[in-house]
Amino acid sequence: MNSQEPTSWRVEGAGPQHLDKIRELFFAVFRAEMSEAHWRWKYDGGRGLGVVVLKGDKLVAFFGGTERRVLFDGKPLVAMQCGDSMVAESYRGILTRKGPFYLSVTAFLGKYVGTGLPYLLSYGFPNARAMRLAQLLKLYDDVGSMLEIDWRPQHSERYRVINFDFDDPTHQQLADELWTRMAAEFGGRAIGIRDFAYLKQRFYDNPSLQYDYHLVHLSSNWQVLGLSITRRTEDGLLLVDMVGQKDNLEHLINFSRHRASELACNKLYGWLTEIDASLIAGTDPVVEKDPLRLPLGVYSPGLTADDVRDKWFFLCGDSDFL
Repeated sequence: MNSQEPTSWRVEGAGPQHLDKIRELFFAVFRAEMSEAHWRWKYDGGRGLGVVVLKGDKLVAFFGGTERRVLFDGKPLVAMQCGDSMVAESYRGILTRKGPFYLSVTAFLGKYVGTGLPYLLSYGFPNARAMRLAQLLKLYDDVGSMLEIDWRPQHSERYRVINFDFDDPTHQQLADELWTRMAAEFGGRAIGIRDFAYLKQRFYDNPSLQYDYHLVHLSSNWQVLGLSITRRTEDGLLLVDMVGQKDNLEHLINFSRHRASELACNKLYGWLTEIDASLIAGTDPVVEKDPLRLPLGVYSPGLTADDVRDKWFFLCGDSDFL
């Protein structure tokens, strides 16, 4: 039998018995380790789901996603963030409906995403190659774009900060209040919920990456403008997430530019959905790369691209890997 015939593949729901082989595949594809603690942070506790494609005893593909609470048109729902997509190198050339990439994505989307399935809405951050392939195979449709933005570090005397303390009940309440104010301004949009419970699980509990959290004030008063979440990297200071009202996002970015200056970083950088670029126009953003395309899983009947196009508000923290 030809090794590329569809009957040579076996598709299963991912379980604990596959974990070691999934981690081996992750290392082979991304040249980076995924610790067991990191896997459990993402997928344990009902947060994540996945499917594997096997050829005999060899695991050749994995497709997985994690739950994310979102507001869609002002109403809460649980969406599926499609995340880890991996195919063993020797099988990546099979770019047809008989190949492991197609089988892994269709098995996942067909079981979990669409009308009458566990999740009505999906999103993700595929690289350009994966996005083109998924569109060619009619698995994803394009629903928007994301900018990769750089900012020049700039010292400022305008701001003072308090380090956010995840163990302080007052700070916990303040995080929820900041999110409530932010959410009220995105009633006709799609936005990931940024309450305290989310911030703790996504950032504070992350076993692999360390972040800095600052409650930002103007120097002239103690009214909190918002919460800035950043991470020092080899490339500079990454603006990971912000929780604040629209009018305060420029302040949070300008504080982060000041923070990059304090740390002697060569740049501040991050992501923002292109439709929201006007919110931060006063921060001297520099965009030099083509926008990233944002997908909607459309394999199963459900929401159409027109239902979702240009609705998402995303920052780096809406991914699970930055």
